[in-house]
Amino acid sequence: MYLLYIDESGDTTALNQGGSRILVLTGCIIDEKDKRDIDTHFRSIKKKYYQNEEVEIKSNYLRYANPKIADQGKHSPIKLYDQGQYDALQSDIQNFLKKIPVFIISVVIDKKGYWTKYPSQNPYHTAYIFLMERFQTFLTYKNALGLCIIDPREGRVTDKRNIDKELNDVHRLLQWEKGGFWKPCPGIVEKVLFSDSALTVGIQIADLYCYPIYHVFQYDKKADEYAWFKMISAPKLYYHTKVTWSSNENRIGPQVDGTGLKFFPKETKKDFRFYS
Repeated sequence: MYLLYIDESGDTTALNQGGSRILVLTGCIIDEKDKRDIDTHFRSIKKKYYQNEEVEIKSNYLRYANPKIADQGKHSPIKLYDQGQYDALQSDIQNFLKKIPVFIISVVIDKKGYWTKYPSQNPYHTAYIFLMERFQTFLTYKNALGLCIIDPREGRVTDKRNIDKELNDVHRLLQWEKGGFWKPCPGIVEKVLFSDSALTVGIQIADLYCYPIYHVFQYDKKADEYAWFKMISAPKLYYHTKVTWSSNENRIGPQVDGTGLKFFPKETKKDFRFYS
């Protein structure tokens, strides 16, 4: 059994209302046999710096925990006041994320391009469908079953209960309904499970992998221009095929594009330096 922990960066707010340029959903795939060891390792880091194994560590908390940040608008509940300790914490978190045996699948939605094609549709649901289809592909190659755990606290959405219901409906279609535009996902058992990230280590880890992916697209960077993406998130992106020869040199090597990393709509890839 594989567990998919899901978190998001960005929002579905209209661009003219200050919404993010993109929406990213990222899933962290953990083999159930590895979960206890991963949790134990992460909890040991929390205890080392905060004397509290239950403290929540996620990307924005970690960034704003830096003692160099004096902006009161960038508050962190895990703020540190010693630069040496903060640098050591970042290093421990990076090494942890590099070493743990997980796979990452991520869906990036260009909201402007998406709403040009589908002006009345919710990109969150589309991103979730793409994510589940890629999880099903992973499960097929592993000949395994999977569970999905998500913290659906999407930014700027006020009524979480509505998100829960709508997302559960989408999830059920993927599990049981055939003949739609989606790929059936029979390997994903049970309904989508909702959990608070503060109580779920897997979702916190998914968040730490998710933000670097969001960052390179939101701020229009190339893959090697953001160290956390290059060193942490990119090496974990899932692929099931590896091209050893191609007339196009850019296609030699692991094929994560469309597999571990899905961008939509493809017509607007040209607008992002990541793909240049």
